[in-house]
Amino acid sequence: MSWLKKKKAPTNDDQRLMSELALRAVHDAVIILDSANNVVLINPAACTLLGTTRDVALTLNYFSIVNLVNKQGSAIDPAQNPITIALSTNQYSEIRDYSIMAAGSNKIIPVSIIITPTGGSADPKIVTIRDITRELQEEEERTEFISTASHEMRTPVASIEGYLALAMNPQTATIDVRAATYLGKAHEASQHLGRLFQDLLDTTKLNDSKIKLRLQPVEMTALVHSIAESQLPIITNKGLKFNFDANAQTQSTNSKRINQLIYAQVDVDFLREIIGNVIENAVKYTPSGSISASVTADQDTVKIIIADTGIGIAREELSHIFQKFYRIDNSDTREIGGTGLGLHISKQRAEAMGGRIWAESELGKGTTFFITFPRLSTDEYEKRRLVMSNQMMTPKTI
Repeated sequence: MSWLKKKKAPTNDDQRLMSELALRAVHDAVIILDSANNVVLINPAACTLLGTTRDVALTLNYFSIVNLVNKQGSAIDPAQNPITIALSTNQYSEIRDYSIMAAGSNKIIPVSIIITPTGGSADPKIVTIRDITRELQEEEERTEFISTASHEMRTPVASIEGYLALAMNPQTATIDVRAATYLGKAHEASQHLGRLFQDLLDTTKLNDSKIKLRLQPVEMTALVHSIAESQLPIITNKGLKFNFDANAQTQSTNSKRINQLIYAQVDVDFLREIIGNVIENAVKYTPSGSISASVTADQDTVKIIIADTGIGIAREELSHIFQKFYRIDNSDTREIGGTGLGLHISKQRAEAMGGRIWAESELGKGTTFFITFPRLSTDEYEKRRLVMSNQMMTPKTI
């Protein structure tokens, strides 16, 4: 029919114009890079945030306009730059806990960065940058409130626990079997409430400048084995099996295999907390099967591996599990209690010791957590042990 007109296909210029119009409407900074990480599109929000202009940015490589720094405003080793790593591996990445230094003003701006590949390594990548200054301020206010409220509420909870314990003690009170059962359940609930308040307090501890790490050189395999075995009661009570692979790190000598000593410098209490949180998390989400732990190392890094045969974590959830108060919400997890703070606390603790924690998982096939720390050589371990021993023996002056 003559009145039907065939719609004209948009040209490359039309598509580019539509893309730029769409980007102008986005409040977050958006940059599109080609396979060589050169800027091919940039929106006004990105120009404002980075202190550049569109004409200048389109002539530059991404790293020439995005100056990533740490929280203190210091430069980052190029080999450790998370943006470099994400772009080189062509992996979707969410990057936080860093800032950018705006060109010209040298203003330090805390940001959240998302890198999204659009295909293979030769295809464009989309980089989204969001200023989180206000978000961090609000988070600090919430943290202060949580810390104050949790501290105040722990006192009456401790009193309730004390009185319940007295009521259940046959030397201080006489009650029948039914009343003892009710009081026992009330006592368990009050203890659980106390642990929840302690978790809330733990999230704020590392923000307190008075809290100091107590780093000490340790042999990691024996330490991790000891910590993991202390979790056996909660593992066996769930009917799960536990295995510690003591031979994960061995070396051959005259056809015999002996355990290799692995050294690192950690805060033992923090490490105990991390491993406890990860194993407790594994127990919660493993209806049946087993939990395993092992320690391995290469020349520079010590790696603790804790794996379970549980329900697993969907890929889209993995990048969020270390966020404060985050809990996976599906039919398998809704009845499982918790604050969503254990893994967040573990991440805080690991990073405070110069380490790292992450997880790999597949829904329905279990989850594996990895915790890494810088490795000490045998000589460095002995030197640090000697220094610590001398410090302990030195009399303190008043």
